[in-house]
Amino acid sequence: MDDASSLDRDGRFAACLERLEELKAIKARREVLEERVFLEFLRANRSRINEFPLLETEQQSLMDMLLRRAEGLHPGYHFIKEHFSAYLLELNHYGKAKAVGDAVAQEKLAKRLERQETILAKCLQGAVYVSSLIKDNFSDAVIRHFGEDSLVKIEEITSTMVFDELYWRAYIDRFIKEEVRGAYDDILAERRYRLLREGQLLMVVYPFDAVLSKLKGTTKAISQTRVQTAFEDATDSDDGRANAEAALSLCLRADLGDSDKRLERDELQFAARVAAMDIATADYRAALVDEAVDAEDARERFGELVVALCLGAMVSLRVVREDFSRALREFSAKEVVWLVQAAGYFEARRLGNVLEHVMELDFAHLLREKGAADAARIQIKSARSRRAAKADVDALAEAGLSKIRRKQFFDDDPDQPDMLLWKAKNPAELEEKLRLLQIEPELTRSLAGLWEYASYKVDCYLCINLAALGKVATNLSARVTEILGRYGIAPPGAADPAKARRDA
Repeated sequence: MDDASSLDRDGRFAACLERLEELKAIKARREVLEERVFLEFLRANRSRINEFPLLETEQQSLMDMLLRRAEGLHPGYHFIKEHFSAYLLELNHYGKAKAVGDAVAQEKLAKRLERQETILAKCLQGAVYVSSLIKDNFSDAVIRHFGEDSLVKIEEITSTMVFDELYWRAYIDRFIKEEVRGAYDDILAERRYRLLREGQLLMVVYPFDAVLSKLKGTTKAISQTRVQTAFEDATDSDDGRANAEAALSLCLRADLGDSDKRLERDELQFAARVAAMDIATADYRAALVDEAVDAEDARERFGELVVALCLGAMVSLRVVREDFSRALREFSAKEVVWLVQAAGYFEARRLGNVLEHVMELDFAHLLREKGAADAARIQIKSARSRRAAKADVDALAEAGLSKIRRKQFFDDDPDQPDMLLWKAKNPAELEEKLRLLQIEPELTRSLAGLWEYASYKVDCYLCINLAALGKVATNLSARVTEILGRYGIAPPGAADPAKARRDA
């Protein structure tokens, strides 16, 4: 076959028809036929898809995502499936007309086939934009936390892993788990933990900042990819916002959401921004104000493409969310729901906090693993305080956040001089404080933004229930020593093992 990037309409049809006939000749199962023709379709239309994925693993991911894994996750799956079935049917009719040399019928069928092809190409375009954007944003978050050396691992994962649950597991295993376990050893060596006794609880307190401080991150600016730049333009430029608003209005009229109202609005807005990256949406917006006689046809034609873009975006986003949640299966259902919600549409500003929270949960998981033999008498808890960089808060002085006002919202962090701790414990408390102090709208928006994207100061607590332990231990002191030993910690009053090794 010729270079797929240079195929014209008839060349695209011929490539896909040839593959279809091959599979029909060997009586391939329906799902195999669909999969292979879809992959051929994807490659034949590569010149019509911006940011076309060059790696076979990425092409396989798109096919599997849209034809298989999306089933039952979003109603857009049925749209894609129905249009692909219609494409196969039209391709079959086109092939028969071509075989008998009926040029008139062939051209008539070609136009119908091209319509289905264009709709499917836009579904793919929406999915390609979303997949690329999520991968780029997550890679950036990893580089910021784990440093430029992480690029080698990132490229290996991208080139060898299909974009599914195993892709996310690879990141968790190769970055998070390795770092957390290495950081735990450093915490022991540096004794960056505290032993406390409260009633019948013996507690070991681990400051999670001790884990984060070990990360070899980077503060260097990371260049944006074309996809990231285009998505940002859909928010920041006047044309981009207008295109996104036109796409959103169309989505709402066409009822493209589903029964999950909590996700629906966010996903629709996200999909509209993705659609605004494509020229078809600009053409649709232009057709809305066009008073020409044939403008109605243009509105219908371009509107159909915008719908396809949005559905491709929403379906792929929902699949990625599902894959991401499956990769977190060792955490509790409540924790997984929190992480998926926190990730949102995998926005760049959110993913740093999500990455840190996955590390925090993995640290707690490590503590549970070490104490598994006494799980009934041990609890792992965490205390989390929302915080903000002092420099970011200082920058709000121009918007009206005086020193007196600042004290109403923030406390100093005694352990991190460059950070401040939010006094409000939840959104309701923050909203009430903003109302009572009659904070101006501009400053309210700035504070709300700081709150939404805030990181957390976290202390992890290993809690040993001495009363429960006493019921099963003949020698409580020896049993406590045994349990703490599993964590590499000497009991209260014992010699510091790290110091003993140094003195020896």
